[in-house]
Parts: sequence; structure tokens; C-alpha cells
Amino acid sequence: MKAIFRKARIATSVLAAAAAVGLLTAPAAQAAPAGVANPDFEVGASGWNTFSVPFGTDLINNSSAHPAHSGTWKAELGGHGRAGMDRISQQVTVPAFRVPVLTFWLRIDAPTPATFGYHELTVEATAPDGTPYTLVTRTNKDSSGAYEKVTVTLPSAFYSSTEQHTVLSFFSVDDSANRVPFLVDDVSMAYQIKIYRPIFTPFAKL
Repeated sequence: MKAIFRKARIATSVLAAAAAVGLLTAPAAQAAPAGVANPDFEVGASGWNTFSVPFGTDLINNSSAHPAHSGTWKAELGGHGRAGMDRISQQVTVPAFRVPVLTFWLRIDAPTPATFGYHELTVEATAPDGTPYTLVTRTNKDSSGAYEKVTVTLPSAFYSSTEQHTVLSFFSVDDSANRVPFLVDDVSMAYQIKIYRPIFTPFAKL
């Protein structure tokens, strides 16, 4: 079965289960002053919303089975050995006249067993008007066995002359064939000044 159809089938069945138990809408977290609250997860789930169907497990944990990038706590998404969805999210504040840049560390180990099962992580940012923007996608085929630093600049929809809020989400969908999760740690948001380069028009010759 092609991955796109597999993904649609898994998503449909899991969303139906989520609707049945009333878990589709998670409450918004308090916005950090300007940045990410509890970026290294060392105070557990504080500052983060977590959502897991049908597992209900601790997505943010200090289990020694899968190590953190720094400290002992990290987010562990997917890899439960059955079809489902995991999500962690947080609302952050983007200062006026700043370009937000997201950085995090991600580890994807080799799937166990090594099959062609489907396992995907999507990182999204939701604009103030409610439009979601996909920032990063990874699958089990991107496994390297070590943490990698991922940095992405958010699109122009998140740049404004006034302060605004955005919701960052790390969202995984997987099937029953994969038992290794996506490990996320040390999430940070930097804010850069947009630099406009003047356009010079050459003087016409007299």
C-alpha cells in the first residue's frame, strides 16, 4: 500500500477514535513571554499540551529506554507498536518586527523490526488567523540513530508590525509496524530582525 493511502487510513481511524472520547481539541497553553517555555522538558510537561490517541501515555518523560539530548527529559512521540497519533504543542509570543526561527534536536532510531511500516513526524506552526504551516517533516526512513539539530525560519505569515501569538506543534502518526519513537528535545525560538536591502537604480547617462 502506498504511504499516502496508508497515512489516510491510519489518520481516519484514529480521528474517529479521538472523536468518540472527545479528545480532538486540546486547550491552548499559556504563551511564553517571548520564546519557548520549558524548552528542554526538564520540568516535565509544564508549558506544553499533550495529546495521545489511543495510547494516553506520557509523551514527555525521563525514561532511560530512549535518552534525551541534554538532561534526562525529552518528548517521545510515536513508536507504540500500534496505529495512533501523538501531539505536543505550545503557544509562543512573536515580538513585533521579528522573524521567528525555530530550532530543536531530533533523534530517529532504526525501526524495530526493520519493516516498511509508516511513521511520520510533522512540525507545524499555526498563524494568528488559524492557518497551519508545515515547517518540517520526517519519516522512519530518515533514521540516523543520533540527534540532529533542525533549524527552520518561519514563513512571512508570522512576521508582523505588532506582537502576535503562534502555536507550535510536534505531531506524529504511525502504524503498528514501528516501535521506535521520534525523540524531540531542546526546543528554542529565536527572533531576528528583518533586514531590507535598498534597491539602487543606476543614473541614466546624459
